[in-house]
Amino acid sequence: MTRQAKDDALKAYKEVLPSTVSVGEATEAYNGVDDVAYAISRLPLGTPRKLKVLCVGAGFSGLAFARQVELGKLPNVGLTVYEKNASVGGTWYENRYPGCACDIPIHNYQFSWAPCPYFKSYYATGNDIHKYIEAVADQHNLRKYVKVSYKVIGAKWLEDRQKWEVKIVATDGRDLMVSNRLNRDGESGEPFTEECDILINAGGCFNDWKWPAIPGKETFKGEMIHSAAWPKETDLKGKTVALIGNGSTGVQILPNILDDVKKVYVYIRSKTWVTASFAQKFAGPNGSNIFFTEEQKQRWAENPDEYLQYRKEVEGELNSRFRLYLKDSKAQKEALAYSISQMTEKLSSKPEVAEKLIPNFAVGCRRTTPGNGYLEALCSPKVEIIWGGVDSFNETGLLAANKTQQRDVDTIICATGFNMSFSPRFPIIGRNNVNLQEKWDDNPECYLSVTAADMPNYFIYLGPASPLGHGSVVSSLERVTEYITQFVRKLQTENYSSVVPKAHIPRAYQRQALAWLEKTAWNSNCTSTYKNGKPDGPLVSLHPGSRLHYFQLLKNPRWEDFEWTSLSRDDDLTFAWLGNGFVVEECKENPEEDLTWFLPPVEANQMIKASF
Repeated sequence: MTRQAKDDALKAYKEVLPSTVSVGEATEAYNGVDDVAYAISRLPLGTPRKLKVLCVGAGFSGLAFARQVELGKLPNVGLTVYEKNASVGGTWYENRYPGCACDIPIHNYQFSWAPCPYFKSYYATGNDIHKYIEAVADQHNLRKYVKVSYKVIGAKWLEDRQKWEVKIVATDGRDLMVSNRLNRDGESGEPFTEECDILINAGGCFNDWKWPAIPGKETFKGEMIHSAAWPKETDLKGKTVALIGNGSTGVQILPNILDDVKKVYVYIRSKTWVTASFAQKFAGPNGSNIFFTEEQKQRWAENPDEYLQYRKEVEGELNSRFRLYLKDSKAQKEALAYSISQMTEKLSSKPEVAEKLIPNFAVGCRRTTPGNGYLEALCSPKVEIIWGGVDSFNETGLLAANKTQQRDVDTIICATGFNMSFSPRFPIIGRNNVNLQEKWDDNPECYLSVTAADMPNYFIYLGPASPLGHGSVVSSLERVTEYITQFVRKLQTENYSSVVPKAHIPRAYQRQALAWLEKTAWNSNCTSTYKNGKPDGPLVSLHPGSRLHYFQLLKNPRWEDFEWTSLSRDDDLTFAWLGNGFVVEECKENPEEDLTWFLPPVEANQMIKASF
């Protein structure tokens, strides 16, 4: 190794010194030896180098990662979470349509490390969930990591610098719920750039909502609303309304506007299961919502162990029901019989509706929803069902798909869902000039829903092939947080500048996932969000197995599935990260850690009995 090469290596090393070690100390060590590898001998094994992390989105996922930094589990990491909206909360900040609620039991739709026994009901409202997220940000001191009213609009990997260059723009503080990813609505000022070592996309999958692909939208003279962009000042009292869509959102909206409206036309294109949902045995009669008394909430608050046991019982019920999603399984057949019985009973006053609405596909192919009050609302004299969807919009209303039914209305509500292609909402240019947005428009190949080919030091929360169809996503994103944390720590402590999955890994993983998913209820002949609105679309959005299966895969990363770039780019320095022969804990003046961690506690009956 030439002197110039060693000088270049030392210069590169100085740029990434941890803040706990001075450049002067490293230089002094270097000047006394012949090999630059020993210039870092003053650093104990496990010393984390300084890294800068940028995270997109301050919903559940972004706050989960911020907590890792706040707890000190990622020392020497500088974190900034950019949030396009005016506050934290993600989808629960944005969605405010009538009846907006979670269809997962709320006591399991919360952080395991931030339990809250004070929710009013088993299925909580969106407003209450947003209040919970705000309280978590405050009580866990996480707001200091978040910059609100800033939107990320592009990112590019700089191979020579082993960093991401991220383009950001300030927003004007208004709600940024735009449906077109190229829309620049709400931006204020000039874009600026920041460099970071690691980029995390926590923007979520239920974020990029879309208008229905129906012609004539611009011609309608009344008020047109998308459920994901509900105006705060909307008043439907005495109005004639059209509601398009009978997915989980449309099912929630109808019974919650029925008292106010004069008339509502419900446009139903697809059959769907409206039935008791997850962990129904803990809900009210027939899976209905229940409201907790003040005494019950106070008891849980004063007895955290009892509250934990309740949550574990609900969680256990959620996990035990996964076989429901296997085609022709006993659990699927039981769910089918129960759901038919429930829907038939609730639609007994209009049996002709039951005949047209009850599906011939498996329960769970489309996400099941409790739909409290929806079937009863369909039987109301205020409601007229238009079967088959919409042909076109016009000045006064809508023309049905059969082109014979014209309905004039004051307001049109589009409960038409989200773009579930998983393509990022802004261009992300990785290695070899690959644009992830364009690549995933064609086919979103992703490894364990967290990493993507050609995207070094890039991590995703609940990307393609995640367990969206089963149980609480909050538990899942906690496991993802722990998974990402292991990668960050390895980059910090083992002399690596970047990591990326090997080129064939996301492709091979997707192939395995799609093959397994063929035998599930999700693969039945239905139009669903999981297939991005297509009846025969590939199930790229779902994990090939249960949540517990997913958790196990995330527990211990398969490092062999990844390419690692050495910080020094010199094979002679491969093991320079071994440091000075000590570990970090040994080098503290007053060690707080247990230096005898390798001696585990034992029970009395484990003692060896012998005579000496």
